[in-house]
Parts: sequence; structure tokens; C-alpha cells
Amino acid sequence: MLEFLEELGISPYFKAALSFVIFFLGAKFVYLVLTHLVERWTKKTATQLDDIILARVKTPVFYFILLAGIATALNFLPLPALVKSISSKALASVVIGISCYLVAFFINLFIKTWFTQRKAVTGKARGHELIVISRKILNFVVFILLLIFILDVWGIKVTALVASLGIAGFIIGFALQDIFANVFGGVALIADKSFKIGDFIKLETGEIGEVIDIGLRSTRIKSFDEGNEIIIPNNSLVTTKITNYGRPAINLKMVIQIGIAYGSDIKKAKQILLACINKTKGILEDPPPRVYFMEMADFSLNFRLVFWVHNFKDRFNIQDKITSAAYEELQTQGVKIPFPTRTIHIEKDSG
Repeated sequence: MLEFLEELGISPYFKAALSFVIFFLGAKFVYLVLTHLVERWTKKTATQLDDIILARVKTPVFYFILLAGIATALNFLPLPALVKSISSKALASVVIGISCYLVAFFINLFIKTWFTQRKAVTGKARGHELIVISRKILNFVVFILLLIFILDVWGIKVTALVASLGIAGFIIGFALQDIFANVFGGVALIADKSFKIGDFIKLETGEIGEVIDIGLRSTRIKSFDEGNEIIIPNNSLVTTKITNYGRPAINLKMVIQIGIAYGSDIKKAKQILLACINKTKGILEDPPPRVYFMEMADFSLNFRLVFWVHNFKDRFNIQDKITSAAYEELQTQGVKIPFPTRTIHIEKDSG
């Protein structure tokens, strides 16, 4: 368009005004398209994220085009070189300011979206203060970058400042590398949805417990064995093997070993043990409980009781009920419970 206007033998002021009007109309057209057509489409989507982005982006886009029209108009005007230089630097500063505003907006939107997703996964809003602080720190970093870029546009030397910030950032990053690793680990755990509040998990190190909180730096588990709280850094959870008893369902397979004495009726023992399982509340019918005769050991005939419970929390209570019922019923039905025995032969001294 610049070449076309240059070929017209008309006043440079008219060229400047015409170019500005063209860019202004173009900016209005784009703004109307974003406001009416695109906005109508975003309202039909399931997520609100595109609506938020469009609401914040459409005005900066309008001003970007308008600033381009102002820059084009200034090129046509017969202004002194100093005035043109100052004007171009001022326009560049405004463009940088708008760009940094958009960067800060997307950073804050990412943090807010992550926090919302975390709340949906964990069911809690714990750590909100930390989220607010992190947003303020990132906004401050963007502001510092904005200041550096604008100073550079106006020819002010910022090399020493950038070098100082770079060294300071390296030192801080090195000192806080473990914290950053845990923070990104927490983001990965929540984004991956490996587990959620209320799930029962088993760590590779053997700890079993209920997840009670997923924080930005660490995850808290209530231990089953001791009932205390285990705090695990998120970075460790990302790199370890985890068994989640809540996925895909919270059902749990349980196995109980019971032995009876030699000479007992195996079929009768199976019926007794299976009846003890079936009359216990909390046992799932599908898959059905099973009783297997597994081995003839040194002192007993060993059976394995296999069944499923609906909730992992009830495992100890159900195991106690079945074991107690099996002992009492076996005793009542005359099936003996063995205990280790030793036969000792004593040789008399022939002398």
C-alpha cells in the first residue's frame, strides 16, 4: 500500500490521513469480526477459556492495527528526523507495553486455570495464598522485562542491568532448584490426574495410605499402618511407582490364608469357609468369592480365601470378621485347627 500511495501525486498530508483512515477502518472491521462472529462461535463451546481469551485479546488487536496506521501515516509526513525518531520510539514503546500486557494476561490465565483444575481434582482450595504470590512474582518479572525493553528502545544501556538480573536469576534458580522441581512435579501430578483426594495409594517404598492433600510443593498421605501423616515431595512422586487402589474402581481384592488339620474333610472345610465369606457384609458378589485348597504343608492343609470388597477402608474390619467367623465355625463343625508339632525320639543309653 505504501508504494501505491507514493505513486499518487498528491499532498503527503492527504496520504498520511488516507493511510490512517484505511488502517482505522481495517482495525474496526477486525474488531467487529472478533466481537460478533468469533464471539458468537466461542459462546457455543463447552469451555469458558476461549471466551476469556477473546474478551482480553480483541482490544489489543484493534490497537495494534491502529498503531500500524499511525506509523504508516508518520512516514508520509514531512517531519524532521528527530521528530520521526521520537515518534517511532514512542510507538514501539506502546507496542511493547501492549505485548507485555498480553504476556502477563496469558501467564495469569494459565495459573488461574491450573488452580481451578487443581481444586477440581483435590476438592480443596488449599495453597491459594501461594498461587496469589506466584502470580504477583510473575507479573513483577514481566514488568521488569517491559522496563528493560523500553529502555533499550530509547537507547539507554541496559547490558549491566540484564547481566545482573541474569546472574541473580541463575543463583536464585540454583538455590531453589529442588523447590522448583517439586512445584513442577505438583503441576504434573495434577495435570496427569494420577490420583485425587480420598484415593488409597501404595508407594514403591511400601507406604500405604489415603491421599489427604495435593499441594504445590508436596503431597500428604495418611498412613494406614500408623495413622500418622506422611509428607512426600512431589518430585519424588513423579519419578516413583504408585499403585492406586481407587483406579479404575475402589474395589479391592483380598486374600486370607487358613489352615486345617490333616485328616479333615476338605469339601466340608471349603463349604464352611465359603459360607463365612458370603454371610459377611461388604463382600462383592461379582466377582464371586472363591476358596482354593492350595497345599499340604508340614502341619496343615492350607486354603486360600479370595474375595473382593467394595471399599478399601473396610479391608481390616472385613478380614477380622471372616477370620473370626471361620475359626468359630470350624470349631463348631469339628474341623480342627492345627498347630506346629514335633515328634521327639529319645534313645536310651545302652550302657
